Formats: sequence, structure tokens, C-alpha cells
Amino acid sequence: MEKEKSIAEKSETPKSLSSANSSMESLSLSVENLSLNNGEVSSSVGSTNSFLFPGETSSTKIQEIVSKNQETSFDKSKRVLPQLYPQNIWAINNPELQLSVHALHNEGANQDSAPHSVFGKLKGYSFLGYARNQEGSKNLQEVLMFKNTKITSQILERVTASLEGVPIIHYLMIDQFGWHVCSKLIDSCNEKQLALIVETITMDRQLFIILSNNITASKLIKKLIKLLKKSPYIKWLVASLYLAFYQLMIDKIGSYVITYCLDTLDIKQKVLLYEAIIPNCLHLAIHEIGCISLNNFIDKIQGWHRQHLLELISNNAVFLSHDPSGNHVVQKVLGLENPFFTEIIGNLLRGHYARLSLQKWGSHVVEKCLKSPAMSYAVEDLLSSSSNQLLQVARDQFGNYVIQRALKVTKELNFPLHLELLRSLQPHLETLRYGYGRSIFNLIASGIPNEV
Repeated sequence: MEKEKSIAEKSETPKSLSSANSSMESLSLSVENLSLNNGEVSSSVGSTNSFLFPGETSSTKIQEIVSKNQETSFDKSKRVLPQLYPQNIWAINNPELQLSVHALHNEGANQDSAPHSVFGKLKGYSFLGYARNQEGSKNLQEVLMFKNTKITSQILERVTASLEGVPIIHYLMIDQFGWHVCSKLIDSCNEKQLALIVETITMDRQLFIILSNNITASKLIKKLIKLLKKSPYIKWLVASLYLAFYQLMIDKIGSYVITYCLDTLDIKQKVLLYEAIIPNCLHLAIHEIGCISLNNFIDKIQGWHRQHLLELISNNAVFLSHDPSGNHVVQKVLGLENPFFTEIIGNLLRGHYARLSLQKWGSHVVEKCLKSPAMSYAVEDLLSSSSNQLLQVARDQFGNYVIQRALKVTKELNFPLHLELLRSLQPHLETLRYGYGRSIFNLIASGIPNEV
């Protein structure tokens, strides 16, 4: 009889309500399981990232940034981020925190229920610790999946609240469990609530940079961009990306956020990012990661901003070609095969081809020029070098590839400079039989066959 009664009761309960009760019961029970042992927090649920301990990298980064801001004259009023593990803060195993399943369910079902009934027990440090706990994160996600406006508002209120001047959402977005709560929260929010999240995460530039350069937080920022791309609030996000443009572009993860904007937004929305690239162009070009981000930006930028950017790079080709990172940007522009910019680069590099040929990175630029309409500039410049300098290039570990390339392209194009280049190398053939010059000797001896 008891079994039949149980089955009957189950059949009378809507599936969604049953799921909601289950999720809310888990939320209540997991809060009750948290206890204080010997001044330390423990949980019945195993987690490697439940709370903020001194050795945690992400939280330490935020604290360092806030501390650094405090030391600057730009913002002396900012408080130092406090340690988030005072011994007395996690004493939550007390009667007031014994949340009942019915109270938790009623909070979602009754819009007028007292705010103290369910989430009222989880505020500030206690909410942060719970959301960063593996089981707590899971339970909050399940509750948010029902998209109950009351619960969504209560959780939003808690994540946008600050602990010593830093919004809780900052800690959650960079946490391995907390960021999932933020993701479900974003799914549950309306447009104005999303705007509040954007306002919260962008109010401090340095903290926003940390979020944008973090692998989990950046996913959430891209999610916000996608959801708000048709909203006027997207301007807030783009403006924040504009202000943090350089710091994001020199970070692999942060640059993906910029790239996502370029792929997702329309031209009017991303024009501010187009304007940001110009003053930062040369600084990015000579940065190890920035040069890669810049090359990716070149593929995305459109309109007259693109022309302006390519012209700026071309006009600084000499400086950039000698740089270990900048040379990649020059090669990128040459690879576009735009006659106007190729002409600028090829002409400006005259007088520098021999020296560039002796550099690992510079030799790649010269070879790129030899495979472009700027080929004549490069060959003529090499031929104008002294006999000893040409020999030095031919015997160099990098330069020998330049000479080989020059011999091949001039013959393939039946270029008059081919014979002149051969005549210039003829007196040095015996010397070229050895060392790095051996490849050139063998190439000439074989008649410089055309490449297939």
C-alpha cells in the first residue's frame, strides 16, 4: 500500500516541480553540510577549489592589481582586497542556516515570500564560498535553470555585491566552479540585468583586464557580447575593451575577446576597436604576442581604417623588419599582395637588404620581398653591395637562403639581373664550396633548375 501511495503521489507531481524540489533540496542540504572544524572550513563534498586560500593564483592576481592601484596617484582611494578566509566567517553551521526544503521551494513559487527565507542565509563571504564549492555550484546552476525571476534577482544581487570594494562576480568568473554559476545566471537574466553585470565587471579597468585575460571569465564576456550585440548596452562593453585594448591584445586569451567582437558585431559597433588599433599598432607589432594579435586584426579590419593601418605598417617597414616580432607584421602585409603597400615596403628597404639577410628574422622579410613585385628592389640592392659583403651574405647561415631565392626567382622570370647576379658570384665559387655557401655552389652547378 505504501508503495502504491508513493507511485500515486509521484504521478500527481509535475515533472518540473519535482525537479525544482530536488534542486532546491540539494541546495539546502549542501549548505547545511558546511561546517567549521578547528578554525578551518570543511565540506562533505570534495572540492579542490571550494574556498579562497592563500595560495590561489587567480585571487592573488586580483589582490595584487587592487594593491597596485592603491599605490598609484591615479586612484589612491581604492582599498586593498582583503583576505577572504577569516576564521570566523565560515561558522555557518548554526540554527539560522538550517534552510528547509519547503522554504527554498516557496521562495521560487511565491514572489512575495520574505527574502530572509532562503537565500537570505547566503550572503557575502558565505555565498562566495558556496558558489565556489563544487556541489554548491552545481546546486545553484540547477536552481537557475528554472529561470525563476525571483531567484535570478536574488542571486544577481549577491554576485554584484562587493567584498571590500571588489564585486563577488569577479571571484566567481575566474573560479573553476564559480564561473558555471555565472554562466547560468547570464542565461537567466533579462537585458537590464545583463547590463548590470556588464557595469559591475567593467567598473575597474585593471580588474576587467584580469577577467578578459582569464580563460573562464573571457568565455563569459564573449557570452555577454553575443547576448547584447543587438542591445544599446553593447556600447559599454566595447568602450571597456577599447580602454583595455593594448593589455588584451598582448595576451593570447584577451586577444580572442577582441577577435570575437570583430567577428560578431557590425561595423558601427566595432568602429571604436578599429580606432584603438592605430595608436597601438607599432607597440603591438614589436610584442611577441601582440604581433600575432595584430596580424589577426589585419584579417578582420575593414574600410578606410584598414588602409590607414596597412599604410602605417608599410611606412615603418625598416624599423619593423629588423625586429624579432615586427618582421612578422611586415611579412603579413607583403603576403596580402597589395601593389601599393608592397611598393612602399620594397622601396623603403633599399640599403637594408644585405643587413637584413644576415638576420634570422630579417632574412624572411627579404625572401618575402623576392617573391613579390618588390623583387627588383631587393636584387638590385644586393648587387650594389660590395663584393665582400655579397660573399658574406652568401656564406651566412641565413643569408645563403636569400641568395638561393634570388637566383631562382630571377631565372624563373627570365630577369636580366639573373646573369648579373651569377657574374657577381662567379669569383667566389671556390669559396662557396664549403660551409653554408655550399648550397649556393650546388645550385649554380646544377644549372638552377626551376622549382616545380
